[in-house]
Amino acid sequence: MSVGFTIVLKELKDALRDKRTLMTAFLTSLIGVPLMLLIFSVVLSQVEGQEERREVMAVGMEHAPQLENFILRQGYTILKAPADYEQKSRSKELSLPVLLVPEDAAERFAHGEKITLKVAYDTANRSAEFGLRPLRRLLDGFAQETVLADLTMRGISSDLLQRVEVKEVYLRAAEERRATVTEMLPMMVLMAIVVGGMYASIDTTAGERERGSLEPLMMNPVGGAQLALGKWLAVTLVGMVVLALTILSFFPTQALIQNETLKAEFQFGLRDAGYFMLVLTPLVAMISAIQIALSLSCKSFKEAQIRTQLTTMIIPMVSLVPVMFPGREPAWTIWVPVLTQNQMLGKILKGASLDWTAVGVSWIAAAVLTAVFLVYTARKMRQVVML
Repeated sequence: MSVGFTIVLKELKDALRDKRTLMTAFLTSLIGVPLMLLIFSVVLSQVEGQEERREVMAVGMEHAPQLENFILRQGYTILKAPADYEQKSRSKELSLPVLLVPEDAAERFAHGEKITLKVAYDTANRSAEFGLRPLRRLLDGFAQETVLADLTMRGISSDLLQRVEVKEVYLRAAEERRATVTEMLPMMVLMAIVVGGMYASIDTTAGERERGSLEPLMMNPVGGAQLALGKWLAVTLVGMVVLALTILSFFPTQALIQNETLKAEFQFGLRDAGYFMLVLTPLVAMISAIQIALSLSCKSFKEAQIRTQLTTMIIPMVSLVPVMFPGREPAWTIWVPVLTQNQMLGKILKGASLDWTAVGVSWIAAAVLTAVFLVYTARKMRQVVML
């Protein structure tokens, strides 16, 4: 027991030696989630700002007095677009899309003919693109009013067109929160775990081999199992620190979010933090074991870094599995590490109740895979030195 403890302390000391790399991992875990949520907050505020702006920029509005009257009645202000609106939209000087009204609009209205209204905007101009949805909604309202007016003039009741009314009924639990914007958070936490422990796992295997310190370690009377466990525990502890820092970064982030919609969606408390730790602890242990096993046979830090980056590719791919099953996920997905954690984290962020069976299964699946990779590492440990 004392030998294993000594190995753990030694590996932790080695991991702490490269302070620059370690601080990079820790700082990334601290600022990653806040930065993402702040960006979402700004973007969402821009979208909502366009909704509340109630301005329409147009060319040729004088050709459609009916449309002008409708827009003004909705409480909008009509702005005349500059002659060089195309250039200004590309240079992002215009923050609104431009409504183009044809010159024969009034004549077509008078004859009951179809009119084509165009909306011009540059796709690189995000602010103008955000204004597209409220403008389309406004024009749809005008189109509907025009149709109803034509039917009324012909003596046809508009009720004939609306004999069926459809309403959406949301079956979300009363205590469940919306988490549309925060659906990416679980993936960011998972990636923080992978990146956080990756450098420690490489340093304790390929890094030691490259520095020539692995062979002297093998001269001590310790078994492969003790070495594997000691290195794995050290890497797992580093991963747990990264996980804890990432989760702690959620709390100050809530105070920084200015957008009310996002603030209402992202409500993270101590209970949620505890659930995150409960769900992700076995995954941290499993990923640490996998990364050590992947980098063990590598002869250089660079080679191990390339190999362990496979885990950063596999995790997003596994998380996309539910896309293949748009309905209810198959029962076997509960046994797939990363996938089941991703689903449970989403439920926590929505305020839904955890499925404790799923929690237990996730622990078992992660423990089995951790044991498999530790056994592999223990058997491979002394063979690697001889290669």
